[in-house]
Amino acid sequence: MKIKFLNNIKYFIINSLFLFCFISTAAQTQYYFYVQFTDKLNSPYSLSHPEEFLSTRAIDRRAAFNIICDSTDLPVTPAYISQIENLGIHVHNVSKWMNGATVILSDSSKMNLVRAFTFVRFVEYTGKLIGAALSPQIRVNSNITTNYGVADAQISQLNGKVLHTQGYRGKGIEIAVIDAGFNNVDLNPAFDSLRLQGRLLGVKDIINPNSNVFTEDAHGANVLSIMTGNLPGQFLGTAPDASFWLIRTEYSPTEYKVETDFWCSGIEYADSVGADLATSSLGYYTFDDSIMNFSYADMTGKVSHASRAATLASKKGMVVLVAAGNEALSKWHYIGSPADADGIIAVGAVTSTGISSSFSSFGPSYDGRVKPEICAMGTGTSIVDTTGKTAIGSGTSYATPAMAGLTACLLQKFEADFKIRNISFFLNSIFRTGNLFNAPTAQMGYGIPDFAKAEQNLQLFDSFHLAHQDHFNLIYNRIFHSLTLRLPDTLMSAHNNVSIYSVTGELVFQKPITESPLSIRTDHFASGIYEVCVSINGKPETRKIIIEN
Repeated sequence: MKIKFLNNIKYFIINSLFLFCFISTAAQTQYYFYVQFTDKLNSPYSLSHPEEFLSTRAIDRRAAFNIICDSTDLPVTPAYISQIENLGIHVHNVSKWMNGATVILSDSSKMNLVRAFTFVRFVEYTGKLIGAALSPQIRVNSNITTNYGVADAQISQLNGKVLHTQGYRGKGIEIAVIDAGFNNVDLNPAFDSLRLQGRLLGVKDIINPNSNVFTEDAHGANVLSIMTGNLPGQFLGTAPDASFWLIRTEYSPTEYKVETDFWCSGIEYADSVGADLATSSLGYYTFDDSIMNFSYADMTGKVSHASRAATLASKKGMVVLVAAGNEALSKWHYIGSPADADGIIAVGAVTSTGISSSFSSFGPSYDGRVKPEICAMGTGTSIVDTTGKTAIGSGTSYATPAMAGLTACLLQKFEADFKIRNISFFLNSIFRTGNLFNAPTAQMGYGIPDFAKAEQNLQLFDSFHLAHQDHFNLIYNRIFHSLTLRLPDTLMSAHNNVSIYSVTGELVFQKPITESPLSIRTDHFASGIYEVCVSINGKPETRKIIIEN
């Protein structure tokens, strides 16, 4: 679902007018099913020839981060898709990372034939579709400005002008915006410079390939304006020179689990075209069919397909930002998916005075990781609406693009200065500047970052990476009583383990390292000094930490 607007803008869906459906002209109910495949055998693709399924930019980004293409990069075996389609079933979208596909059909009994295939592990019902509505278009005029105007407060709070002054305005950085629609972006004067300079790189509609994303929901357009909106003397976004891919994965009229699979396909597309950064103000937790609902216990980053895909995108060298959600005052209360993913930035909302917005969803993740990681202005955020006029909106939906734009500017500097890159070190250069870094809270995480200080941190972190690139990373969170251990993917093996000893030499914890990151609960430890010994391929390394309970 969209992370809801908390302003007074309302959108009316005309139920009597339906968009031509690419499956059928009839307005009959159609059903979505997710099909999980068992393997990628008999594929015509090979990891030795990634240029056959990845763009040059995507391959170059992996090389810059020293990331090797693996089996998740291989497309789903085409023969599996063909056999399903031969049954007269339409394959709506495919996920190579999850190794599955979403199909849509009106006769759900046909799915028994799909279940019978030996290459199908399981089939899951994920939602239904009745129709889609058109949004009106409004034409307006244009120009370019270098003034922040009403957007000054949201960039000043993050100290982002320092990057802009140095010339880091996102130029050369490609941002994928994953949302519900981009109404009037092709006409809105706030995006004239985006269009005229060729920085609108392309659009992709996962929901309906035959639709026009510029006549769909306005949510994504408002989000885009916060990053790259440009009105003379009135408004300037946080990444005014960045380039953008616009990807629609959200169908606003209904809410079903299938949209987590749409989101998965959307971020895979962003990866395939070589986007450097992805930002999404969408979140999932409850659905129109309650049997599909997630629980807070599912918020580990490892349950929802969208969360797993977000983590994979990070591992493939993409910086990912996701809105934390606006559920603090609701029964749900917590962050949703994919904000719970590991290796990304979940963004909370604050007021212009720096206190937490009352609606901003709470963390931590269920497994104790700090969530949201950082916050930006999400109460009274300035936007440009679909008519080209400045307006005010609220929600973590709006805090996220403000943060994403400046993160792109910092990434521009990072890519210009350093040949050796690491997503974790890049994110930590931002997190460590948060005003609550030493005492994170459940609603604000590490707090409000300072991008001037983050820019200064890059050299320090790069030097640290060069000196310790083969060592493990240890993060202790005393608020959430957790210890997070990270190993580089290149050092993961079946022979790694971690042992924790008290100051007296007593073994208090021991476990094989079967995943990275590994989260360890510390609420049962007595306060004191401990030694964490990590054995990597038989070679031990020890670090001391102080645990406070």
